Amino acid sequence: MIRIFIIAPALAVRVGLRSLLEADPSIQVIGESGSPAEVEETVSEADVLIWSPAITIDRKSVHLDISELKIEQTTAVLLMHNDPDVIVEMAKLPVRAWGLLAPESSQEELVATIHAIHEGLAVSDPRWLRQLIDRKHVNKEPGGDMIESLTGRESEILQLLAQGLANKQIATRLGISAHTVKFHISSIYNKLGATSRTEAVRLGLKDGLILL
Repeated sequence: MIRIFIIAPALAVRVGLRSLLEADPSIQVIGESGSPAEVEETVSEADVLIWSPAITIDRKSVHLDISELKIEQTTAVLLMHNDPDVIVEMAKLPVRAWGLLAPESSQEELVATIHAIHEGLAVSDPRWLRQLIDRKHVNKEPGGDMIESLTGRESEILQLLAQGLANKQIATRLGISAHTVKFHISSIYNKLGATSRTEAVRLGLKDGLILL
């Protein structure tokens, strides 16, 4: 049995998803919420979290809102959204698996995607992946590496990493949770191509991202 938790601001969307999912005997909806900030404790028991956010959400908010949920790394996340750019943030999430599905997808597509990410796969519409790949090849400078820009918050955290501050110290300095700091650092690593704090600082200095 695959346990599902649904997050969607519209009641009609939550009711519709629950109806579609509970028609499959291998799926059980264990809870629902209107937003990531209002989730119930049962979200930690879910195998798959389905999030159908407001249409205006951007890809940066996807990563931050999911990180605030404090879900287990054994959870899979399915985002129902029409913007292929959010794939960039979905791929950074420290979760077991993820999927990106259009809100207008059929019941068959929805159930198939849930089963796929429950098995540990990453799932997305091939058309969206091709768009991102094509865009990367167009934007990449000849002979150079394409580095995604850091957000303002990520730049702040990178600067504090260079000062040798630990996660809890950074959290206190910026007034955010240590959990959120951890996810920002993960995003910094991905963007800079770093695998450690030392390497991230070294690359940040090399690219002029850290002020001495």
